[in-house]
Amino acid sequence: MKKLIFIILLLVGGFWASAQAPHLFEHTYPVVTEENPEIRGLMDSVSIDSIKANIEHLCSYHNRRCDSRHIYDVQNWLISRYQDFGVDTVILHDFKIHKEGFPEETADNIIAVKWGTKTPQEFVICGAHYDSWNSDGTDPDTIRSPGADDNASGVAGILETARFLSHYTFDRTLIFANWCAEEIGLLGSAAYAADCAAQNMDIVGYFNLDMTGYLEEGSDIHVHLMYTTQDSLIADFVYNFSHVYFPEMPICQQWLAWGDSDYSSFNRNGYPAVHPFEDVHASSPFIHSRNDVLGLSVNNLEQCKRFTELNLGLVATLAGINNDGITETESINVAMYPNPAHESVTILTDDNMLDVGIYNLLGQQIETMALGGTSKCTLNTSDLASGVYVVKIRTERGIVAKQLMVY
Repeated sequence: MKKLIFIILLLVGGFWASAQAPHLFEHTYPVVTEENPEIRGLMDSVSIDSIKANIEHLCSYHNRRCDSRHIYDVQNWLISRYQDFGVDTVILHDFKIHKEGFPEETADNIIAVKWGTKTPQEFVICGAHYDSWNSDGTDPDTIRSPGADDNASGVAGILETARFLSHYTFDRTLIFANWCAEEIGLLGSAAYAADCAAQNMDIVGYFNLDMTGYLEEGSDIHVHLMYTTQDSLIADFVYNFSHVYFPEMPICQQWLAWGDSDYSSFNRNGYPAVHPFEDVHASSPFIHSRNDVLGLSVNNLEQCKRFTELNLGLVATLAGINNDGITETESINVAMYPNPAHESVTILTDDNMLDVGIYNLLGQQIETMALGGTSKCTLNTSDLASGVYVVKIRTERGIVAKQLMVY
């Protein structure tokens, strides 16, 4: 959570509302009248032990400051986790730090993609920043900054969401994201959201997890939801969903008087975004210190579990979980040549291809070709700008994603 100093509550609310860009796309949101048994089953499968293990691991790094050498180890571990889950592809989104006193280079944003099967050009994103902060010191490589609540708790929730949803199919494309350099100004998410807007990418909704693990003694679990007035439609969807699945849990809009988080990067670039948060009036007093640890700062794992369940259910519902349920992983052999390509690329598989799509590194569909059941096709790449793309191949047995270089 990016720290600011002495900002008056009402001024904060008015400023963020005015800073939001008009929506690039307009969408309606599901009206939930009763529980979906499949989604309820997924939510009930969320594991406190898994969440705890991920928080413990993230806190085991000496720190996760974006300007430290440790941040690259964290990046690599997160990549390995998403690959183990079996997402379709993991993309590293590079950006530069333009801030005095910090190096230009840092670890990347991590974009783990589960391609949609019906409208893959529409995206549902959930994310959490993985960097941490402790200002008590000058050497970024030696200062201790465990960052349990801020924000290992949020990252653990995104990882747990991906662990289950990566095995299902959805109408829309799902992205599980982890941002870097949030603590020095939302820099990672701001760069990604701006790139998305520049590519005219259609993001139906962004759901943020940042600080989910601290609960004041004597309080019951509740959610403070942050969003701007312009995002009232997606907020209504969150309220509606929460009231159906968690009727006993209070949820209401609140504003932070002292900070901001990555959801603002999206609504400032024209995308609907919401941020469920622990109590804004009684959030963890240990963040941005060496005391942001499990047990002290993350003192209620049941609350972490509840926030994760809420996130999982929201993104699965909005992405449109398919009725055919869990997908069986089956090996599909694919050859793609030449790669790098210039004028064209040929794809050969051991299964019948239904369609092939080319996507840029933001996840936006560049072109698609319906094939109707052939094991070989050739795509024209002469109109593509030089760079790296992802080719998504849908066959009768499943989906394969391959990286393509164009020069």
